[in-house]
Amino acid sequence: MLSRRQLLTFSLRSMIAMVALSGTAFWFIRRRWNRSQRQALLVDEIQRLGGIVGYAHEWDDIADRGTGLPIPGPTLLRQMLGDHFFLTPTLIMFDESNISTDELPAINELSSITHLDFSDCPNINDSIADVIVQLPDIKVISLYGTPISYTALRRFTCLRRLQTLHVPHTLLDRTSAADLTADFDNGIVSWNDDPHVTMSSIFATTENGG
Repeated sequence: MLSRRQLLTFSLRSMIAMVALSGTAFWFIRRRWNRSQRQALLVDEIQRLGGIVGYAHEWDDIADRGTGLPIPGPTLLRQMLGDHFFLTPTLIMFDESNISTDELPAINELSSITHLDFSDCPNINDSIADVIVQLPDIKVISLYGTPISYTALRRFTCLRRLQTLHVPHTLLDRTSAADLTADFDNGIVSWNDDPHVTMSSIFATTENGG
């Protein structure tokens, strides 16, 4: 049987452990909340500029279709912490937009982005590469109809998760197009003459998507 002194020591240790655990949990929640508030501001700015933002819960990559799922998270916690505490943005799209690279918000801060689509955006130039190379999880990049050069596109070889680089109607000529194709693994560079190369991009432009 434990003595009174041993019980007090045990209780004190338990209390210290609980305080430390609570402090860690609070730090994590506070950090996540701060990031979610910044995310909400960036998403609002993207949408104000005419862009579309898609989220992880809206699209099933394996089935290649929309999920129809509501915003994740308990309603009460969403009211307390905000929707963006539970949202993971994965797609940003500007379609037939006059947006310039300099006007874009700091989308490189949205590190969860996997699909980036600037289709028929004549003011998106080589400087967009400075932003894109900071997105570690990017899988699909569409720059259809943008005045972007081989020099900028070649920088995307550092993106280890890249699966599709869609670049018809850019500044590439026949020689640089062949060079770009050779720079990437087989099948990554896409020349399909369709602005929206993935089903998730098409879904985002429909009335019920995005």
